[in-house]
Amino acid sequence: MPTRLIPRRIADDVIELQVSSPVEAQTLASALRELVPAEDVIAGLDRVSVQFHPSCAAQIEHALQDVTVENKTKPNSAPPIEIGISYGGEYGPDLASVCEALDLSTDAFIETHTQRVHTVEMIGFTPGFSYISGLPENFSVPRLASPRPRVPAGSVGVSAGFTGIYALNGPGGWPLIGKTDAELFRANNQDPFLLTPGQLVRFRAL
Repeated sequence: MPTRLIPRRIADDVIELQVSSPVEAQTLASALRELVPAEDVIAGLDRVSVQFHPSCAAQIEHALQDVTVENKTKPNSAPPIEIGISYGGEYGPDLASVCEALDLSTDAFIETHTQRVHTVEMIGFTPGFSYISGLPENFSVPRLASPRPRVPAGSVGVSAGFTGIYALNGPGGWPLIGKTDAELFRANNQDPFLLTPGQLVRFRAL
């Protein structure tokens, strides 16, 4: 079951979030680094601390209030949802540079990305943005030095060992490797976002 995290102000310039494991802390910390006002994000054994300028407190508290993570006390037995991706080209303008950084061919990267079963770890910050684990440990590339002011909905990026999928149009700093045509946001549904924490995902090359 997804767990909503409760931000706790422990100083004028620090908010802390309690988690259940070091892996969850690292996952959350990686996601929190997407917060532009954060000056530092520190992952501990069972908590993550976000340091910021006090003038940004309200903005960060608002961004954190809807963050959820998956409680993994029980394994997910549901079959993976399949997400088709058009890799590279105009949809994945950073795929070549990602492959170069990882010393992989494009085909080898796509093969690895599509053969593994991934897990949606967290949703947050921009509505519906999915943080998805499952990449090998060595698949770690940094965010872009200059974030894009607009990333199209459905864009798929990788950073810090995670896959991220943008459900809505908006700014973003992840290197983009492709785009999915899956309907990630369904405004008329009771649960408008296709992906939720804990879901298993398998990617397919289109």
